[in-house]
Amino acid sequence: MKICVLCGGWSSEREVSLRSGNGVYNALLNLGYEAYLVDMDRNFEKQIEPFDVIYIMLHGKPGEDGTIQSYLELKNKKYTGSGPFASFLGIDKVIFKHFLIQNNISTPKFLSFSKDHNLEELIEIILKNFNLPIVIKPRYEGSSVDVYILKDDKNLREILELIIKKYSFGIVEEFISGREITIGILGTGKNAFALPIIEIKPIISEFYDYKAKYTKGGSEYIVPAEIDENLTKKIQEISLKIHRLLNCRAFSRIDAILKGEEIYILEINTIPGMTETSLLPKSANAIGMNYEKLVEFILKDSLTHST
Repeated sequence: MKICVLCGGWSSEREVSLRSGNGVYNALLNLGYEAYLVDMDRNFEKQIEPFDVIYIMLHGKPGEDGTIQSYLELKNKKYTGSGPFASFLGIDKVIFKHFLIQNNISTPKFLSFSKDHNLEELIEIILKNFNLPIVIKPRYEGSSVDVYILKDDKNLREILELIIKKYSFGIVEEFISGREITIGILGTGKNAFALPIIEIKPIISEFYDYKAKYTKGGSEYIVPAEIDENLTKKIQEISLKIHRLLNCRAFSRIDAILKGEEIYILEINTIPGMTETSLLPKSANAIGMNYEKLVEFILKDSLTHST
């Protein structure tokens, strides 16, 4: 079985993807698999042709939005992780929020915007409907790329213009002051299970931004999080519900804010980071599943539940 670890690409998360890919590639080699590391370019069809299985370690578009998954489905290629539908819903922060609301799962109040909006009207709507501080971020990016917390309206126009110019689509979100937590999920369907919850305490940044995520020592991680048993169970059940309803496969990670006993779901990552500082490996390690075992679990579970 020839395995292609597909990483890199051209999204804003390219560097993180390369780090995730290298980690997975080395783990597969250590486990005795015939693995090859492939930095995806725009001729990816030819790049992946010789391989039996595609281990997707792409973050952002087109690897995490269902594009690659759809192509692989058409070619009857086996691959790791979630299918096109879960990938598409997971990367689109707006549609994911509508999915949460439809399923009675709490999420911060939000407003989507695009390059088609009149900027003056947009600013007026934001200031009328949101109390400061607010969160502004791109609609489709991950790894906390270009996420801003605005405590006043001084830079509001500038940030909106930046997001529109760079990404065309964005989202304004109510800022919830609370504990940042993340919940890793492994498995598929009824066999899926939640890993220990991690609480994140950024050290070098005000919130868990790109720098705090990917700089060694940039954040403190408490795993398992110091949350009482009943609340822990509730958080894990909500996370499992999301994973199963979206029909996620093999692994995912759900980010949330805990305010008192209120749980606010922020996002889902259908291809969470697998770098040396990433959260999913930390959570798996807390149950005795080291990095190599985690990499192999994702591979085997994906192949077991492949279509």
